[in-house]
Amino acid sequence: MSKALTYLAKSRPDAATHLLGFYKHSVQALDEKTRHLIQIVTKVTVGTERGLRQYAPKALKAGASREEILDAVLMAFPAAGLNKVLDAIEIMREMDLLPEIPDDTPTLPNDKHLGAMNDFPLRRMQTVQRPGANMIVFRTDETQAIVYSARCPHSKANLCKGTDHGDRVECRVHNWIFDLESGQCLNPAGNAGLEVIPSVVRDGQLILL
Repeated sequence: MSKALTYLAKSRPDAATHLLGFYKHSVQALDEKTRHLIQIVTKVTVGTERGLRQYAPKALKAGASREEILDAVLMAFPAAGLNKVLDAIEIMREMDLLPEIPDDTPTLPNDKHLGAMNDFPLRRMQTVQRPGANMIVFRTDETQAIVYSARCPHSKANLCKGTDHGDRVECRVHNWIFDLESGQCLNPAGNAGLEVIPSVVRDGQLILL
């Protein structure tokens, strides 16, 4: 519940009760995913970035695909106009909630070479992007580093765009936090961890296997 709605519930309890009751009963025939997709359409139409950031992840969590989220954004076009739709697409891209575009960039011969170990800060998150793959490199000491897939195991969001906490990374979709020392999910604890990409250090260079 937003702060404004909380205030309304305290200052005008009768009005707030009727309002929330009306909303609850007016959408009871819709499943959760459909409700959240419709909310995306309405938030794009009125240009509410905060609401869009709130309901798009909820739609994904309720089972909506990225294609359905994009379609919901586009459905707002007749009422919202092109500029609001494009603004919403930028927000969805930032949150990594849109379908991926196939990357036609040719694979380079040395694409497995991630860089010199000295290029990576000690015990700090470092992102690396290669055609078709986003990775996180965590250098544990002077001679060792771990390479992870930057795809969140839960939301499939790109963790290169996650919140950098140094030795941890937080997914911006559902706020799962991963420890870069072990790859384990810290919050919620016990859930799937990050996928390790096999790598080796040769002559001071970090190389994918």
